[in-house]
This record gives sequence, structure tokens and C-alpha cells, in this order.
Amino acid sequence: MDRFLRILVIVGAVLPISFDRSMAAQIPDGGRLQAVLPADGLVGPGIVSLRDQAALNDHYFIADEKVLRLDGKAEAVFARYRLGGGEALVLAVAYPTEATAAEVYARFGRDFFAGFDPKKDRIVEALESGDAAGAFRVRALLVFVLEAPDRKSCEALLRRIEEKALAHF
Repeated sequence: MDRFLRILVIVGAVLPISFDRSMAAQIPDGGRLQAVLPADGLVGPGIVSLRDQAALNDHYFIADEKVLRLDGKAEAVFARYRLGGGEALVLAVAYPTEATAAEVYARFGRDFFAGFDPKKDRIVEALESGDAAGAFRVRALLVFVLEAPDRKSCEALLRRIEEKALAHF
């Protein structure tokens, strides 16, 4: 079974959902997640706050199940960036504990990335579509670039976010 079909079976189809400006929600002033996402290159209304899996599915469908544990205890945001001649989709999630973040990172990483090693706090991989995806973990924070036009732009965006995350988490 090829990797794409395995992802469909394990995680569910990963399909972008159209971004509706009426769904945008403001992040409270001083939100740590807002502070780690760069303002440069944001598309649309900017950063959208998510409280649960259903809210994420309104913007980007990952899975039917709650693989990211967006159960109201974690703070999450979704953003679109103009990047490398295309668009990049970013999901950042702050969990109540580092242990929860590590568990989610390990589970989601194994399902989404072919060469994933949960002992490494960062990964970038080319997707079969030609796009790239990546993720990193800093303490209780997980950041996923779900889609980026290419590996170089994915790595650059992850690096920008990671630098800011180290100062806030």
C-alpha cells in the first residue's frame, strides 16, 4: 500500500476546506500562540483561534477522530501564509502539559510523516503532491506546517516560528 493510501486509512483524507472570513475568531490579547506566529505573509483575516476538532475541520480536515486532542484544554490557532510562490497552512497547538504535547506529536507524526522519529523535535518532509510538510515541538507547543509549496519555504517558515516559540514557551 503506498504512503498516500496509508495516510487516508490511518489519518483520514487531508483536504483543505475553504476559508470563510465569517469563521475567523480573535485570539485574546497577549495570547502566546499569536506571539509565535509571524505577521509577515499572513493571508485573509490572519490567525484564527480554534477550540476543538470541529473548528479545525472547518478550515482544514485532518481526521474524523481527535488525533490532535483538541478537546478544549489545548489552545490552537490556524493561519495561512503567502509563501514561496504559493500558500502555506500552519497549525499551532499549546497543550496543558509537555507530556500531552509529546504524546500527540508522536502519534500524529507517525501517522502523517513517513520518516518520523518521535525522539527528534523537528521534521520536514516532501509530500507526494510535491508540496512539503513539517512539524516541531518546543516543550508544550506543537507547530505543524500542513502544506507548503516546497521544502525550502517550509523549513524557512518553521525556523521563523521556532525562533519565536523558544522565547515564549
